[in-house]
Amino acid sequence: MRIPRVLVAAAVLLAATIPAFASAQVESTPIPAPKKPNFSSMEFMIGTWTCSTKSARRPAAYVTTTTYTMDQTGYWIDGTSTTQPTKWISQKLSTFDKITYDSDTHRWVDVSYGDGGAYGLSFASGWSGDKISWHDVSFAAGPDIKSQTDNVVTKVSNNKMTSSSSFTEAKTGRVVSVTGVCTKH
Repeated sequence: MRIPRVLVAAAVLLAATIPAFASAQVESTPIPAPKKPNFSSMEFMIGTWTCSTKSARRPAAYVTTTTYTMDQTGYWIDGTSTTQPTKWISQKLSTFDKITYDSDTHRWVDVSYGDGGAYGLSFASGWSGDKISWHDVSFAAGPDIKSQTDNVVTKVSNNKMTSSSSFTEAKTGRVVSVTGVCTKH
């Protein structure tokens, strides 16, 4: 019985590699867990807030209720928001935020998503006195809005925050201010 050369070559190759597999070291060092964020500057947010937000191009403010909790892992603050319908908001809207601190890049991160495919990613370098400035890195200009400013949040007290930002309309070039006031229950 004659053995084909291909099988002989395969057997030689296999015999040559078996000792390499047998002596290969399998990595057993656990991957280090990232350090948990220091939320001390943000812990005042934990709880339920009612926010009134007014855009200069709308006749009245809209109201949002947001509840912030610490997630069970200790790496995120979770925010759940509900916006009630108005004349220009046809249905109740829900949005969700996850806030953490990235110690590698030394910045706060807010990942958001919500009804209707809403999404966002914002960074902030941290508090400067009583203010924090969130920069939306996911913003893309569109047919309605050409540009926007950062959202500056001011901590008035442990029970009150204000916010201000603006955007520029694409067609008219008009700058529209957006202001908010949030109070904790």
